[in-house]
Amino acid sequence: MQKPLFVEIKGVQFRNKGAYLMLLACLDGLNKLQRPVELVLSPGPNLPYPERARLGAWQKLSLRRGGLDLTPLIGKLPAAVQRTFNRYGMVSEQQVDMVLEASGFAYGDQWPLRFLQNTAKEVVRFAKAGKPFIFMPQALGPFSSTQSKAAMRDIIQHATLLFVRDPVSLQHVKSCVDTLPDSVVLTPDFTVGLTARPNDEIPVIATPYAALIPNNKVVSKFNHANAEQLRSDYINAFAAAANKLADHGMQCVLVNHEGKEDALLCSEIAALAPCHIVQIEDPLAVKAFIGSAELAISSRFHGAVNALSQGVPCIATSWSHKYHAMMTDFGMGDYCVADLSAQSLLNALQQLLENKVALTNEIKTNAVALKQKNAEMWQRLYHAVN
Repeated sequence: MQKPLFVEIKGVQFRNKGAYLMLLACLDGLNKLQRPVELVLSPGPNLPYPERARLGAWQKLSLRRGGLDLTPLIGKLPAAVQRTFNRYGMVSEQQVDMVLEASGFAYGDQWPLRFLQNTAKEVVRFAKAGKPFIFMPQALGPFSSTQSKAAMRDIIQHATLLFVRDPVSLQHVKSCVDTLPDSVVLTPDFTVGLTARPNDEIPVIATPYAALIPNNKVVSKFNHANAEQLRSDYINAFAAAANKLADHGMQCVLVNHEGKEDALLCSEIAALAPCHIVQIEDPLAVKAFIGSAELAISSRFHGAVNALSQGVPCIATSWSHKYHAMMTDFGMGDYCVADLSAQSLLNALQQLLENKVALTNEIKTNAVALKQKNAEMWQRLYHAVN
């Protein structure tokens, strides 16, 4: 019997539906590898043990606090000690055969430098051990400091593959090196091809309905000095859109795509407009629910991908370059609203309603092309691993 490949998937979680979808997309792709795979996940507040156990995941033994990283030392413990850990479902870094980094967007000036530096050190360790370390399609950058460029340069030079999700991110990566190696590849988001899966969680909603998907990060006080005013404007904009859609005979459904922070935002919007609120735990059921909508308005990246990948016209409200790039992939760049106000959202919504039929056809055509690019990405990964 062929020895299983222990694959750690990094940057994923169960609370954020987008991160959960990326985990499922990785598992779906790994199922087509020509050898058995054992899943490895690192424990965390958004990766609780019961849900890891349901996936049959091994627990990664790691110890990292701030700038101190003892993870590689754990892998140097005697084999007998490591086998003891194995009996309890735990593996060391040394026992991991491959890493898929699927954070989506976690490396750049807006994130702590030590995250990037710790990852760079890990990538170098895996390269020296002859083990694949692959960055799944994600947004990256900018990298403006000498330290961040140096760390990113180590990643570029030592990662087996670095899949970059959009042209802006590719330019940020290029700024760190003189010449890009062939291992850096531009390819779109890889959750496009995941098949939606309805279940009993999905509520019965009178059709037609519109899916409205807010995002607390857009108005978080941790990200914005003027968060209070932004929150008020944001809630009013979503409520105005919901009221307009109600005037057009649509039910408006607020979809909680993450957790309690988004739930609070949904409640505040629902207080100003006639909206249902739905909370669906299974990410593929969320995708099925969004796929049955007439249209969507999403501040969540993968909420928009869920809509567009199923031919549902969508307006995205943007806080990062990754949104406009993704919307452009689907031919919907003009429907990415960066400076959100009630009027700007209503203008985009009116334009979408007037062009809905033509947009739907274009989105479906582009979705087919993006799914083909996903298939090509996986073939490249299989070739690199095999």
